Amino acid sequence: MQDYTAMALFVHVVERGGFTAAARYLREPLSTVSRRIAELEQSLGIRLLERSTRTVRLTDLGEIYYEHCRKGLQEFESANLVIQNRQSDVAGLLRMTVPPNLVKPFFIPMITAFQNRYPNARIAVLSTERYVDLLHERIDIAFRIGRLKDSRLMARKLASYTSYLVAAPDYLKQHGPIRNPEDLAEHRTIVFQAGEGQINWDLNATLPGGRTETATVSVMPQLMVNDFSGILAATLTGGGIARIPTILCAAAVHQGRLVRILADWSFEPTTISVVTPGTGNASRLLRLFLDHCAQTLPRTIADAENPFGRPQG
Repeated sequence: MQDYTAMALFVHVVERGGFTAAARYLREPLSTVSRRIAELEQSLGIRLLERSTRTVRLTDLGEIYYEHCRKGLQEFESANLVIQNRQSDVAGLLRMTVPPNLVKPFFIPMITAFQNRYPNARIAVLSTERYVDLLHERIDIAFRIGRLKDSRLMARKLASYTSYLVAAPDYLKQHGPIRNPEDLAEHRTIVFQAGEGQINWDLNATLPGGRTETATVSVMPQLMVNDFSGILAATLTGGGIARIPTILCAAAVHQGRLVRILADWSFEPTTISVVTPGTGNASRLLRLFLDHCAQTLPRTIADAENPFGRPQG
């Protein structure tokens, strides 16, 4: 197999009119350029150039060889240009998974903004609560809630939010006030789960003087839904008390359609992370989209938690 670097050097020597000019243009030592051309001639078994103290001249075979090398070098440069242009266009397809509750309010606006900037970017969104194997199902990006399970993946924390315990005003009128976490066990509850058993709510409070207190409350839910939009709808209609992410219920609390219960108590923040297979050769499209998410999502989450620009509670 021929040395393609030496072939490229040969083209530059011919087009620059000599070894010195080619070495200066390529920022290579003159001795290196001269040696590589000599090695090329030796491997071919012919003389490509007639050398003198001032100039070089192509031999007959050298002229034929030069034409083929020149065309080959142009093809290589054209191939590189195609790739560079493709990258600068930010074109291609990204496949991603997103939790269903976050698709409409957060990710569709974020994706639309990205595609307005990069119109050749194509994005396929799989809305699912199912744990997706990225490598097996050829998924480029997965947005996940809470703790991550698979340490093989490249993970990047994007934002976090908390959750409120809320109920409709009509429900509280019928069932009375809730003064401490233990009272929750006596009320109708709506929870996010696919099963049918009892669940625990772990709450934390910061008391005067900086002292903290924790409480774990076990509740037997009257309604179980594995979709927070369904939980929000059921809570708004007076179905019971629910733990709902602030990003989904803050507006209803501000509007008085829901009441926050046990405002001194809070849940541990929930993290939104993005994970990728981490194969080490991420496309420019993928890198740009991840940067877009890191810049956009925290601001979007903050706006959702405080939709009217004033303190919640």
